This record gives sequence, C-alpha cells and structure tokens, in this order.
Amino acid sequence: MSAWTDLFENRTHSLVMYPLHTDYSLPSWIGGNAPAFFDDNAAFAFLRDQNYLFYLSVTLPETDSMEPVPGQKMISVFVPAEYERYLENNIYPTCDIQVFQHPVSPESALETYTNPALAKHGLTAGKWMEDEIIAEEPFLIKIGGEPKFIQQEDSYLTALHQDGYDFFIQIDEEGYADGMVEEYVFGYGALYLFAKFDDGKWIDPIAGFWQYS
Repeated sequence: MSAWTDLFENRTHSLVMYPLHTDYSLPSWIGGNAPAFFDDNAAFAFLRDQNYLFYLSVTLPETDSMEPVPGQKMISVFVPAEYERYLENNIYPTCDIQVFQHPVSPESALETYTNPALAKHGLTAGKWMEDEIIAEEPFLIKIGGEPKFIQQEDSYLTALHQDGYDFFIQIDEEGYADGMVEEYVFGYGALYLFAKFDDGKWIDPIAGFWQYS
C-alpha cells in the first residue's frame, strides 16, 4: 500500500501537525504575516478590498512519497475580518473562507493581512498516525484520513460530493496552543478543506465548511 492510498483512498492514516511557538522559520505557520506570494499581486487585490485576514499556510507533502518536502506546494487560508459574514456563509458553495494553492513562499515582511488577535506559531512537520489513534487526540492540522466532525449532518457534505469533492484537510481549534488566540476564529470549532482527487494528485482545494460546538 502507498502512503497516498492510506491517506486518501483507504483513509486509515493521517498526517498531523501541531503549533510550535519556539521556531518561527518553519515552512508552515499560523498567524503572522501572509506569504510574500500575495504581496502586490493584482489577482488577490480583492482580499484587501474585502477585508480578509490571513489565517495560516501549510506546505504540502510531495504527492508520491507524502513526505513534507518544502518547495512543493502551499495552501493558504484567509478569513473575513467580520465574524458574522462568514458565520452566515459557512457551507459550500457559499462558504466565505478563501483557500489558495500556490508555490511555496516565505512569510512577507508586510502586515497587509495580519490578524492582530492571532499570535504566530510555526507548524511541525506532518506526523504519520493511524486514524483510530488520532480520533482520540487533539490536533491542529489533519491531512487525509477521516474528518473528525463536530456536527454529524449529511447536509454539510451533499453539494460537495455531488461536485466531486472529498475531504482533504481539517484545521481544528482544539489544537491551539495556550495564548495563541484572543478570540476563536471558528467559535472553538473546525474548518474542513476539500479537494478533487485524481491519479494520485489533489486539485482545486476549497473551503468546504466550518463547524463549531
């Protein structure tokens, strides 16, 4: 069995990441400034115009070995500054969370999208874990395997599955370190990213929905 098969087909394992406040040079991070990729990029001017804030960036593993190799791809997540806005638009196809896959980029020196209520932390490299084990433990990032839902409602998944999307990454606020946030971004909940999977690759990652307790 390949790592890809275990993560995204059989879904018996996950790559799990945790916040690490002692190392800010890691290739994945939460809080702080957005990647420099977004600096002065006209294609993303709407993020500034519509008052989005940076949430996190995750450097994704290489698809063949599923090892966390910097220099592959990166996913960045931006959230509207107004909580009520994305609370009202929290499920695909109208989820108001923005997700972008882009080349790996260092953190910008600019604070254009920085959320002052979210303290920057690096993210550890993905730890390979059996899904049965991680189901009982807190985590911040979970790549692959089965999602750990807060609310078990089929309505969250219907449109996603109809359009060919399947679970990709979970970002769970239970995994925050002490002192990371002044206010929970997702109401002490979780954000679920989805993607389309084909021939050992993921494409078109999106924010599927978010839930809170």
